[in-house]
Amino acid sequence: MKFRLLESEPVENSYMKMAVDEAVLKEIAEGNSKPTLRFYKWSKPAVAIGYFQSIEKEVNTDKCKEDNVEIFRRLTGGGAVYKDPNGELNYSVIVPEELNEISRDILKSYREINEFIIKALKNLGIEAKHSGINDITINNQKISGSAQTRKNGVILQHGTLLLDFNPDKMIQYLNIPIEKTQDKTSSKMKDRVTTLKKEKPELNMEKLKKELKKSFKKEFNVELIKEGLTEREKKIANELYEEKYSTDEWNFNK
Repeated sequence: MKFRLLESEPVENSYMKMAVDEAVLKEIAEGNSKPTLRFYKWSKPAVAIGYFQSIEKEVNTDKCKEDNVEIFRRLTGGGAVYKDPNGELNYSVIVPEELNEISRDILKSYREINEFIIKALKNLGIEAKHSGINDITINNQKISGSAQTRKNGVILQHGTLLLDFNPDKMIQYLNIPIEKTQDKTSSKMKDRVTTLKKEKPELNMEKLKKELKKSFKKEFNVELIKEGLTEREKKIANELYEEKYSTDEWNFNK
């Protein structure tokens, strides 16, 4: 099977990044686009919240505004996270539900999709494993989290791999419940989260992506073809950006 590899598109803000994910999902559902593996980064700091969350409860909006940190809502569920422009690689896997290699059972499918990441890290000399519903850990420390939605017969799973991490930033911009912050300084949070740089200091973003692509091709037995967005996907993404993802109604009124 042929998959599109989508990477390095010139998307500058968080809202358009989310619009692109949904545009690709829509076009795969219509049979107009190939199943897609997407890699992307943030160009500036941002905070993402899950579909069902309240910004007021989860995010220090005053601090975000002061520091010009974007706040955006995902199409998928899950918790609020800080997006680091230098320290993380983001991925999206957008495929038809009928793909034999991925279960229709959501919990199983998280494991099946995460497997290409776990095997790529193993090839880099890093022992990782699936943890909980949708995390990947190294020595019980989180290295990756993901979220998933299914619409019109298409699976969208996107997530983050931490190459580097600054817990001080996360504490500043997220409203972490009191019971979680007691005796939990940024140094304590480092006990719960690790980074690929910590495990493999010489690792860089390009080497990580190269290994992930190799692992994805092997795990799903597919050919990756590097292509950009179609003109129709660009049009749909622009419409979603204007009418949905950049609006206060979508981001704040939930």
